[in-house]
Amino acid sequence: MNCTVSHDLYIHNLNYIRWCANAFGMDVMAPNFKPNWKTFIAVGIVSIALFGQFYSVWYFWNDVVKLMESTALYALILQGCTKFYTGLRYYDFFIAMYGRLDRLHQEHRTHPKNNAALLLLMQRIYLLTRLIGVQYAFSASVFGLIPPLAYLVTGERMLCVSLVIPFTDPTIPSHYFLNLAWQYYMLMLAIAGFSAAESIILLFVGSLAGYADILKNEIDELNTILQDAERTDDRSMVKKKIHDIACLHQRILEYENDLEERYYLNNFVQVFSIVLTLGGALFLCLVTNSISMYTLAISGVIQLFELCLLGTILSVKNEEIEATFYNSLWYLMDRSEKSTFLILFHRSQHAVEMTVANMGSLNIVLFVTILRKIYGFSMMLMNFYE
Repeated sequence: MNCTVSHDLYIHNLNYIRWCANAFGMDVMAPNFKPNWKTFIAVGIVSIALFGQFYSVWYFWNDVVKLMESTALYALILQGCTKFYTGLRYYDFFIAMYGRLDRLHQEHRTHPKNNAALLLLMQRIYLLTRLIGVQYAFSASVFGLIPPLAYLVTGERMLCVSLVIPFTDPTIPSHYFLNLAWQYYMLMLAIAGFSAAESIILLFVGSLAGYADILKNEIDELNTILQDAERTDDRSMVKKKIHDIACLHQRILEYENDLEERYYLNNFVQVFSIVLTLGGALFLCLVTNSISMYTLAISGVIQLFELCLLGTILSVKNEEIEATFYNSLWYLMDRSEKSTFLILFHRSQHAVEMTVANMGSLNIVLFVTILRKIYGFSMMLMNFYE
């Protein structure tokens, strides 16, 4: 997009998220937001899958392959329900976060250097959110094409996935088409829901990079002011700039704390569900060579990589903020200015990190560790199956 102001592209990215969320009645930015008929239909459809898993297990009990597929997909459903609950229960948090980011872009739209940094960030987020949407649409399409292709090639009636509505029998034509319609709706819901959820966390965590870049620019300006103050003995501009930096740093810390607090449960459930999904999907890839399971496995790896990468970005940006404070011209400050700046430096050394329920940091090391464990688990299942 040919935008010259970061705020315009931020609004465009936000509108894309709202468009995805509106598909299942979760556009929290709508005036006087309340759950509507789309929300209740989505809750009903997903609840059938969430609480009907016991019936699916009973129905496919004698088929290990379908049982593993059902379990892998159920983990994704559990993840989706957690995201849906978070959005519905804490919609005021998302409204507040959108407001914070809107304020950030509005404040710096006339500052050439800050606007350029934010604009570049929004362009990257714009590209990544579209890629996320395409990835989920492609994955859902692979599952959606299974029934028509199976019927054309073999004449057999197959479902998209190994999940069934409780108390139905897909061998009965009317029950089969009922289950098929239910599964197609869930696939469309998955495209919109996961695209919106992943785009939101990408926007929130990615925007911390914008905060960090602005803070670095502010400290660069402070360095220039400190050098000028050495020649003029006028400390008023120095004190004002330090005050501005302190306020900005406080906003960053509050932003990080709120983000970690609200995504505490989501991160744990998402990592746990991805482990189950990848374990089941990789096992089925080795056993059946199913294209749909390869698609599911690739989607799980991408989702886990994205989450761990966002945690790494947060850690890297916190380290950059700490280094920026350390490398500033603090030695040109007077005693009171140094005291304030020392507090900021100390707080930058104890920044918040994204964790998995405080059991471990979200980073690329965790990503590699999980993949190694999943591979070992899949090999163990293969030995058991054989």
